[in-house]
Amino acid sequence: MEKSDLLPFVFEALRQEPKTSPVEIHSRVAGMVSNQDRPHNELLVREIIWELLVQGVLAPGMNHANLDPPWIHVTEYGQQCLEAGDILPHDPDGYLERLQQQIETALDDTVLTYLRESLLTFLAGRYLAATVMLGVASERCVDLLIESYLSAVTDQNKKTKFEKKIKGAGRSVKRRFDALRDDLLTLTASLPSKLADALDIQLSGIFTLIRYSRNEAGHPTGRAIDRGLAYANLLLFPQYCTIDLRIFIGENVLV
Repeated sequence: MEKSDLLPFVFEALRQEPKTSPVEIHSRVAGMVSNQDRPHNELLVREIIWELLVQGVLAPGMNHANLDPPWIHVTEYGQQCLEAGDILPHDPDGYLERLQQQIETALDDTVLTYLRESLLTFLAGRYLAATVMLGVASERCVDLLIESYLSAVTDQNKKTKFEKKIKGAGRSVKRRFDALRDDLLTLTASLPSKLADALDIQLSGIFTLIRYSRNEAGHPTGRAIDRGLAYANLLLFPQYCTIDLRIFIGENVLV
């Protein structure tokens, strides 16, 4: 097995026992994994534990009487990660796999490239760079939605008018986004209710992720990004990305 295969089992072991030791974690993982190479897996589990210590998910010690290794515990931040659900930025491969399952269509190569880079950069503690990469992935989602919207519009006059708006927006993602949102919000009556209710919130959400890394002119903002904000953005991206990529793909709801 690879580390990426074992990581979800390590997370589950930590959910079961947040105050523990590497030996106990491996024992729990071994009980969940079949057909294992125990020595090889144990080494990989130790590597995972070390990486989670560096990332702040784990810390040395278990209680006031056992403050040092080999005892370890899940930090407050780590507990938030474990409670976040199935899509965890600390599990890049699992994150991308579950996102793919949610979207139910092939992930765009550009989105995938920058999203993976964002996840790996986040794990390296480079939170501003991770946010910039996520902003690029989010901008690509906006462009994909524009393309899907255009393919769904059957009124040629409306389509031509919208194409002129997009062309006039140039490279400004904000102007492209505003043109798209303005058009979509006039069509809520023709959309399925579940999409109409969430449309403005979802669209604003995906653009918020872009705005953290770029200003209205498309230039880097240079703003400070801490771990909490970068982590929250990565947690939100699948929700916004799923809505954006599926609103019109395969759903010709416009007239």
